[in-house]
Amino acid sequence: MSKKIAKKTIAIFTTSEGHKSIAEAIEESLQDNYQIKVFFEDIPFSKAYVALYQFFPSLGHIPAKALNTNKNTNSLRKIAQLKYQKKINKFFAKHQPDILINTYGIFNSCLEQLQNLTKIPLINIISDPKNPYPLVISPKAKANLTFDKKNNQFCKQYYSQAKYQSIGWFVRKRFEESYDQKKVRTKLNLDPKMLTFLIASGSEGTNLIMKVLPTLMFPSQPVQIIVACGNNKTLFKSVNILQSFLDKNGKHNTITPLKFTPDIHLYMQAADLVIGKAGPNMLFETVATETPFFAITHISGQEDGNLEIIKDYNLGYVEENILRAQKLLKKIIEHLEILKGFENDILKMKTYNQQSKEKLLKIIAKLI
Repeated sequence: MSKKIAKKTIAIFTTSEGHKSIAEAIEESLQDNYQIKVFFEDIPFSKAYVALYQFFPSLGHIPAKALNTNKNTNSLRKIAQLKYQKKINKFFAKHQPDILINTYGIFNSCLEQLQNLTKIPLINIISDPKNPYPLVISPKAKANLTFDKKNNQFCKQYYSQAKYQSIGWFVRKRFEESYDQKKVRTKLNLDPKMLTFLIASGSEGTNLIMKVLPTLMFPSQPVQIIVACGNNKTLFKSVNILQSFLDKNGKHNTITPLKFTPDIHLYMQAADLVIGKAGPNMLFETVATETPFFAITHISGQEDGNLEIIKDYNLGYVEENILRAQKLLKKIIEHLEILKGFENDILKMKTYNQQSKEKLLKIIAKLI
């Protein structure tokens, strides 16, 4: 009998929020070929970040400006080593991985030191598809994986000698599945024939998505609206109150509040349009279900570039002015056929991102 060859081990380093989604997508793409071990640590100051995300996304440019200086980046790298180096070294000693994959920039300095000591290759995922902070770039990684060539060039202004490779965006498999929209709607207890919008507020639920609801409450034709509230309990209660108001007044359209769910991909599949905050994972997950995206808010400074991606690649609409957003939604409701103008470009982007997993496998094979 031939001896069974043990799988090589890959360590993925991540944290909460969108970084975790990227890590899960990478794990899914590698688990058939490799043994996967995940190092997870919560984001420091996560409560402050959530408050900014939910209530004051327009103030995001303040911390963004601070993170864009080399002096602050170097200071954060040193702080990260003090906070995480021992934990990461202990994790490495326990699992003895053959490749290190990082999805969270704060770990880069620790992993670069580990790579230098052990000669185990580091692959760094640039977790911003347009204008990343220098902190998320690793000047010493064997590869920094970027979204596209423009992202590649942007990173070079900080670290011109670092190694970059454009690869697309990592999206979890369940978003990429083929589906029958009417069957999905029936499964979710939705009317299979009615115009359907998903208002997606992200995992923590930004309250600013409420600004478009008045237009959708009294549309020119029946609309069923799902409001994904994430973990935001206040938002969930507010949407419930709105639905009660519609029920009392005998309106035929419905507004359904949805708590955080791992099945958000089904609601994206059910939707004719996804409306929400322009986070990269939300955007590319929507694209993976071949649904247009309407960005009505974003975290200033951190997510500015995502608005440009929507426009440059023709993935949907961008309108953050409340009156113009409401006017555009009214136009979409009355002329749903205009959404078909995005179909070809959305499919191109979906196909491009799907190739990222195969590209990663080839990169790993070469490094091992």
